Amino acid sequence: MKNAIQFGAGNIGRGFMGQLFWEINYHIIFIESNKNFVDLINKEKQYPLKLLDAYKKNKSDLIIDNIESILIDDNKSVSSSIENADVISTAVGVTHLEEISSVISNGIAKRKASHHYPIDIYLCENNFDAPRKLKNFVYKNLSPGLKKWTDKNVGFVGMIVARMVPQSFKSLKEVDPLFVVADAYHKLIYDGKAVRNNQLPIEGMYPVYNYLAEFDRKFFTYNLGHAALGYLGYIKEYKYVHDSFKDNFIIKIFNGALDETSLALSKKYPGDINLEQQKKIRIDVLTRFGNPMLKDTVFRIGRDPIRKLSKFDRIIGSLNLCLDNGVFPENIIKICASAYNFDYSGDTSAVKLKQLIDKEGIEKAIHKISGINPSTEIGQKIIEYFHKYKYIRKKSNNKSNIKKKQ
Repeated sequence: MKNAIQFGAGNIGRGFMGQLFWEINYHIIFIESNKNFVDLINKEKQYPLKLLDAYKKNKSDLIIDNIESILIDDNKSVSSSIENADVISTAVGVTHLEEISSVISNGIAKRKASHHYPIDIYLCENNFDAPRKLKNFVYKNLSPGLKKWTDKNVGFVGMIVARMVPQSFKSLKEVDPLFVVADAYHKLIYDGKAVRNNQLPIEGMYPVYNYLAEFDRKFFTYNLGHAALGYLGYIKEYKYVHDSFKDNFIIKIFNGALDETSLALSKKYPGDINLEQQKKIRIDVLTRFGNPMLKDTVFRIGRDPIRKLSKFDRIIGSLNLCLDNGVFPENIIKICASAYNFDYSGDTSAVKLKQLIDKEGIEKAIHKISGINPSTEIGQKIIEYFHKYKYIRKKSNNKSNIKKKQ
């Protein structure tokens, strides 16, 4: 039986990669830093996965078995597993890649000594630079000779993950901490130029050869659209993302923003992206984001607004994509303004954002966080809409409080 190593037993690790490896009958080894998860996986040897299909409008329940887990600190066991693995994937977050790099280096050294065949490391990190970053961390621990061998035999492969794994069904998770729920999206795109081994026999997994174009397509369509529904839904006092689809104010901005990025993407990548393709992808966006079974909240979607408003992330990245390609981002500006109004008290980043705005004003905030000059046309429009949406938020909040009293 073939072995798959999954670094990270979180939402994507269990909620997507675990399922895909299970479907092709691979033995799955989760490498985790959470000892409680490691112990629980080794005790139960399986976990439940609930899939919510927006197209078929149904739910299905799977039991993912043939699994085990190893604590990341157990260097010897992890290295031996890497030595004998057939595929490796990661879903640990970009900030944690360095933490797993030394044990990967040790495993690579063992593979070379054992004359093992090539292997690919698939990175599900939602970050274009993740493969390069992990490779650089790993290479710091390799000798020149081992680096040369690794160049030929180990692929650091970027992945584009569009499956959603919400934080719903909390009551079931309290009963079984390993329980995970996800939408049923089953496509998985990877960087075809980076692989060193054969294609995995996973349905819906396929390579692309302009990975940057596909990554930008996903980031400035799915990620931007998600952010729009979260932040605009928040200022209108909605709880769930799918409720935003009932609001004409939100949907007009949502569709307008995706019109802007679709046109800009087709201009930037004329050989890889066209507007007809974008229409099909946007149907998928509308279908899956509007899935009421997910019960995904605007609070989860909006979390960490400081990162999402940074210069190279989904909102300002989309804005600059449009400006660079002759498209004026009127609706993206509105999404940006709504994000600066995300003052949810349950999110540390949102609290810091509000404190910065309260202390230094929105003008300095957009310059510090987004790198936007407040005196420019774009800066002035963000500030204008920020104040408009602050009023809308206050008005919506008052209506909500009145309903609660009634």
